[in-house]
Amino acid sequence: MAWDIGPELRALAVLCKELNAVGVGSEMRDAFPGLAVRTSTPGAYIYVLISPDGERYVWDSEPHHHPVSDAPGAAEQIKAYLRAEACL
Repeated sequence: MAWDIGPELRALAVLCKELNAVGVGSEMRDAFPGLAVRTSTPGAYIYVLISPDGERYVWDSEPHHHPVSDAPGAAEQIKAYLRAEACL
């Protein structure tokens, strides 16, 4: 049986891997169509979604976004955001 998870979930899975590579923990959740990125506060997460047009990762509202075509860059940008917000 072949599973077609769709481009959005595939993009989130790639970002999850890239975040792990830069030392930021994250996880996919069944009950939420996004990526939960761990912060320094236990149980507190930053949630990353795919924009409605499918072109961008979006977190902490619309102002923070990065193209899905550049998951490594998005991981670095999210890591920088967490540091700036004192969440890492």
